[in-house]
Amino acid sequence: MAGDMKPPLSVGPSCAPTGAMRRMLVGLLVPPCAWLAQMVIAETLAAQSCYPFDQPLSSSALPWMRPALVAVSALCLAAGVFGALTAWRNVRRLEAEEGGSGAAGQKRSGLDAFLTRVAAMSSALFLFALVATDIALAFVSPCKWW
Repeated sequence: MAGDMKPPLSVGPSCAPTGAMRRMLVGLLVPPCAWLAQMVIAETLAAQSCYPFDQPLSSSALPWMRPALVAVSALCLAAGVFGALTAWRNVRRLEAEEGGSGAAGQKRSGLDAFLTRVAAMSSALFLFALVATDIALAFVSPCKWW
């Protein structure tokens, strides 16, 4: 009786992510995560070295803060560029596949096309945010008032 209540093990196609889905997720998630990491690490480092015990300092308490901020920004920018290039490659691959495909799987390919284009737009937006944050880091000292 208990054996009759078990659901079937495999009803439809596998839900495991394919290579194309992984590339789409990389293009969608890497640039925003890179920008978030840059903001969190840079702000935390600047706050702890420039404002210890809620007292502003004229210069950083850590002599290596500026090189650390530059290194973090460079790594996050590289990750953002990687994600944006992956998203752009996905758009190009999708356009090539749309030119040669028939009507089979049109609903699934419509969803893939939408997500791929959203990933490209999102990665471009966050890549712009990464560049803007890097420019601000170059011009504005973290320990001085604006």
